Order: sequence, then C-alpha cells, then structure tokens
Amino acid sequence: MSLSEPAARIRSLLERWVARRTLLGAQVFHRHDGDVTDIAVGEAAPGVAATPDVVGRVYCANKSVLAVTAGVASQEGLLDLKDPMARFFDNCAPSMATVTVADLLGHTSGLPTALHKSTGSLEERARRIVASGSRQPGPARYNTQSAAAVLGSVLERLYGLPLADVVDEKVARPLALRDLALVPRPHQQYVPLHRRDGNMRFVPVADEDMGLHPANPGQAGVSTASDIGRLHADLVDSLRGGGKLLDRPTAAALCAVNATVQLHDLGARSWGLGVQRDLHEGILGEGWSPETFGHIGTTPRRIVTLHAADPASGRVMALRLFSVAEINDRCVQELTRIA
Repeated sequence: MSLSEPAARIRSLLERWVARRTLLGAQVFHRHDGDVTDIAVGEAAPGVAATPDVVGRVYCANKSVLAVTAGVASQEGLLDLKDPMARFFDNCAPSMATVTVADLLGHTSGLPTALHKSTGSLEERARRIVASGSRQPGPARYNTQSAAAVLGSVLERLYGLPLADVVDEKVARPLALRDLALVPRPHQQYVPLHRRDGNMRFVPVADEDMGLHPANPGQAGVSTASDIGRLHADLVDSLRGGGKLLDRPTAAALCAVNATVQLHDLGARSWGLGVQRDLHEGILGEGWSPETFGHIGTTPRRIVTLHAADPASGRVMALRLFSVAEINDRCVQELTRIA
C-alpha cells in the first residue's frame, strides 16, 4: 500500500457518502508514516464548499487542548499536577481545597458536570465552583464543563492573560495553528452543524451555539480538523522526544492512564490526564493499537468530531463531519478502519 493510498480511500468513501446525501460534508487530517494529507469533501453548509480551512466547533473534544496548555505551564514551573485548588483560590469549600490539577484533567474531582453555567465570566464561574462545589458520591464521571472552567481560570491567573490569549500564545502560535481556539473569538466565524430533515435537505441544528461562550471552555472550542490534528501529531512526536510543545516526560504524564471514568452513555472508559486512552475499544475501526489516545465530540450523542493518535505507529487522524445523524458513529468506524 503506497503512502497516499489510505488518504485516497478516505476521500473516495467520503465522496460516496456525500453523493448519497448520507453526509453534508467532512474534513479529515491524516498522517501516516510521515505523509500528511488534508482532505475536505462536500459542503460545510448548503451552498458553502467544505475546504480544509473551514472552522467548526470542537465540542468536548477540546479537552486535549486544555491539557496540553496545562502541560506547558507545568514545564515552565508555574504549576504541578499535584497542586491543590487551595493554592490558587482563597475561598475553597473544604471538599474543593484538596482537588488537584490532575483531578481536574482526569475527571476525578467529583464535581457535577456543569456548575454555574450562566455566569458571565470564567473567573467568576471558577470562583463560584470552588466556593460551593462538593464531591459527588460514586464512581468518577466525565465532567468537562466544571473542571475545564476551574482549570482555565487557574491558567489565566498563572499567566495574567485571558485564557484565549494563553492558548494562542502557548499552543496555537508555536505550532502555526491559525484556527485553533479554546474559546471563540469575535472575528472567528464558524460553520454550524447541520442535520437532514424529512425532505433530505440539510438544515442547521437548533441551538448549535449553546454553550459557546468564554466562561465555558469545556465546550467552547473551535478549530479545523487540520489544526486539531496537528496538535495531536505534535503530542505523538513529544512522546518520541521530538515534539515542539512538550518534552517526553510531560507528554508521558498527560497520556498515562489515570482513572476509569463514566463517559456519558459509552460506559466506563480509561482516561489519562486530558485524553481518553481506550478509543480503540468500540469507537475506532480495527488497526489502531491499545496505546491510541484522543477524544470524540458528540451532539446529540452522535460523533461529529474525532481526534485519534497512535504512538505505536505515529499515525494521527482528526475528522469533522458537518452533519449529524444516526449513521455518524458507523461512518467514523469505517473511516478509521482504512486510515
């Protein structure tokens, strides 16, 4: 199989689905054996061609962006993964004072999923969470909104900058990622997700912008498949000692298995500090090693974005589907099977 053959097969499969109106369109970033390809097929919105530089939402799959940013801060000596929240906030509830950075990244803080969602600023939301939050009983559960708000505020305090600027300065610019942002910016327009109606027409998903505001970095990210793919490619390279952002020990710490977390209706999943470690089980098609990490973005409970990185082979795939339907999860498995 030539280096370009997997990418050609991915494009062919996407074109077939678009022609059948199964999908509106898609973006894929694909790296295999050093060969990097950006693919865009169909439309991002009716009448708008899908190209590699069309920006869309990342949903909760932006968790790895925040994790890498925290990794950079730890390398710079600004925080330690074992640091408790009492170091950063002077108004912690007793149960929150001992919650660590690692707990936030690994979803083991015991926080409810989405506390104080309507708060106007990230700083205020985080302050309210640590002042009133209490650990929930039972097994660890995925709680990206509350945890990301607190960690995002910690990073703002450490750097003295808005979180958007921290991510831009410490992650996006060093990797020349023009369209990656953990929170939306006024100039950065994005294409909303679409669904197929009863007449086979693609129409915007209602409330697509819900949750997309600076006080909610756990869901507010926007990016192209290319930019988020290149971030994961650099993380794979860091695990091999050749990344631009992180050294090998820091990358390894982020990708180490930390806990088993209840991930929505997908059941208990193995989690690192910011990344899901068992994508190969029931999410990806065959051929990916057990070391594969990344995350999915879903709405409503259907995969629309996916980022997968396999350190064993160096292979990376990031995809965005511009439409959502019950077929999405099967499409993702078929695409990743040939990647």
